[in-house]
Amino acid sequence: MCDCGQAISCWKPPLHEAVMCVLSGVVKGEQQPLDIPSTDPNKFIVAFCGSGTGHLIQALSVVKMMQKQGMTLVGVVADTDANERMMRDMVAPLGVEVLTIPAIKLVDAEKGMVLPPFVLRNTLRAKTQLLEQKETITSFLQRSGAGMMVSFWHITFAFFLMLHPLPPTVKVLHIAAQFAHTSLDVIQLPSPIEVVTKATMEVMAGIFARSGQCITISSREMPDALPPILEMPKLVETMTPRLILCYFLVQADAIALEKLLAKHGSGGAVFHCFTSKQLPEVKGRPLALNSHPKQRALFQELFGKCTGVIVSTGNETIWEAVCRGVPVLTIPTAEHGEQLLNSAVHAINFPNLVRARKKLYLEDVRWVTEFELKEEAVSESLHLRRRVTHLAEQGSPLFAPLTPA
Repeated sequence: MCDCGQAISCWKPPLHEAVMCVLSGVVKGEQQPLDIPSTDPNKFIVAFCGSGTGHLIQALSVVKMMQKQGMTLVGVVADTDANERMMRDMVAPLGVEVLTIPAIKLVDAEKGMVLPPFVLRNTLRAKTQLLEQKETITSFLQRSGAGMMVSFWHITFAFFLMLHPLPPTVKVLHIAAQFAHTSLDVIQLPSPIEVVTKATMEVMAGIFARSGQCITISSREMPDALPPILEMPKLVETMTPRLILCYFLVQADAIALEKLLAKHGSGGAVFHCFTSKQLPEVKGRPLALNSHPKQRALFQELFGKCTGVIVSTGNETIWEAVCRGVPVLTIPTAEHGEQLLNSAVHAINFPNLVRARKKLYLEDVRWVTEFELKEEAVSESLHLRRRVTHLAEQGSPLFAPLTPA
């Protein structure tokens, strides 16, 4: 029984255990090993999930590293959430076969988070679709002959590999920042959605662990963890002119920012905002910001000029902004448990450069537009830059499984 001081948190462990129990039952299945008659340790496949570029950028960085070691990329595994433009601009140039398998839909780009009962339905649906596509997936793996598979939080691919174990001649490595969330103390999590998310991530981490080796990415120096895998941005040299770069997972957050700027002004800064599609025009006035459909090339061009970032709490964009040395305002998508956890962790790790908020407020937007670089913020940026650069130049013992014996 809880004592009085802990009574407010008594509900958290039972909720955590209940979610784990339900999800663990959903993802069970009978194992049927795959027959891959011929594999080459010098050939590899990369897998990434989602509509954002974060996991893909990590995958592309590892592709370059492995190719430098003389290895050959022979395939890419994406999921049905992958953005069409991203696939055309960033994946197609790799010139290899692409396999797209079902995603578990968690977010609607216009409406926000999918409600838990529908997430459960989507999980069952993805499980059924994977079984229906077994021959297609198996054929892809057999044609590739890959002796190494490197996955970046591709949960449905990991689930398939858990149910259909590969022969011991094939190495599977899962790399993701999300693995670090499993170590969070459930009692310290403030809301039910974060407790549910932690439980969900623990079940997912178990699936990854049963289908391959797992490596955590963390901006903090942790045992057996990699620093962020990034394309190192240019360090900011001046905070003028002010250019604020924004990226939101759902349009509602971008619309809220646009209305805030229309009412109170931009504070002399130019705002560029990226969402899944361009914001609709507003009757009777121009938009108070520059709206763009999501596209990597333009985002990167503007990122090299930005003096601040407002973002839905994707890890990679935050790490890149910290490396650039500019302030970051994180606004998690409503009820998006993973983003809520990310937001809190980044604010703790970078107290001078990252401000975590659950809603947009004018004073926080002004914090970004009026931010002045001070010694503490510069120190945070330089520390992360050193770790990221060391990984890119020197590698890590944790990458040993990526090297053919």
